[in-house]
Amino acid sequence: MTSGYDASGIRDCVRPFQFERMIRLISRVHRESPLGVVPTPSRFSDPRGSYAVLYAAASLRCAFWETIARGRFTRRKRREMRRQDIETKLVVWLCSTEPLALVDLRADGPVRMGAPTAVIHDAHHAAGRALSAVVYGDLPDVDGILYPSRFTTETCVAVFDRAIHKLQATDAAPLMALSALGEVLSDYEITLTNPPA
Repeated sequence: MTSGYDASGIRDCVRPFQFERMIRLISRVHRESPLGVVPTPSRFSDPRGSYAVLYAAASLRCAFWETIARGRFTRRKRREMRRQDIETKLVVWLCSTEPLALVDLRADGPVRMGAPTAVIHDAHHAAGRALSAVVYGDLPDVDGILYPSRFTTETCVAVFDRAIHKLQATDAAPLMALSALGEVLSDYEITLTNPPA
C-alpha cells in the first residue's frame, strides 16, 4: 500500500483500451515531434517530475477545453480569446498500435479504488498526481489513465512516457485551419480577438 492506495484495488480497474483516432493539441513549434513529452505540471504528472505524460482527447471540442480554454471563462459574461492562442496550436491525430493497459476512472472507477472525486473533477491537481505516482511506481505494466473530461465528460487518455511507443501520429494540421474549430467557438459563443496594435 502506498499513499493510502491499495495497488490491487487500482489493478482491478485496469482495462485494455485501443483507439483509432484521438486528438492532441500541441504548440506548432513542436511539429517535428508530435509525440514528444517532457515532465510538466498537469493533472496526472509526477509530483517529483521524474516521468512525463501525453494527453489526448476523443474530440476537438474536448481537446480545446482540456488544453486551451480550461477555466478561463469561469464567471465571465464575455468569452474572448486572443487569436494568437489558437494560431500557435497544432492538431495531431493519434492512434494506438496496440491495446493500452489503462486505469479506468470513468463511471464508478474512482469509487471502486477508493480515490477522491478530486482526482478527475478538481481544478487543483494534487489528487490526480498522487494517484498517478502510485500507478506509475507500483504498477509498472500499466500504461496510463483513462478518464472523463471535467469540462465535456468525453473520454481522455493520459499515457505515461514508458508507453508512448504504443502510439502513432497519423496526421497533423494547424488548429486555425479546421472548420470544426469554428463550430466549437460558435457553440460556446467564444470570440477571437486580435492583440492591441
